[in-house]
Amino acid sequence: MKDTAQYKKLNGKKVPLCDFEGKCKNKAFKEVYPPRKSTWSYLCRKHFEQEKKKFKGKLGYCSIDW
Repeated sequence: MKDTAQYKKLNGKKVPLCDFEGKCKNKAFKEVYPPRKSTWSYLCRKHFEQEKKKFKGKLGYCSIDW
């Protein structure tokens, strides 16, 4: 299985970046599992709140520990 997430180095650690529509390059806030997709995605805080409103709170997600 190929990993498509993009990362950047921050304090010597590999940090995932937001992959919202392939445009946003902010640090990821949550890892989400949208109902219409079959894979997990990383989202920054701004896009996480947008998706949460879009799916009316029915969005599977987990926190990312740094």
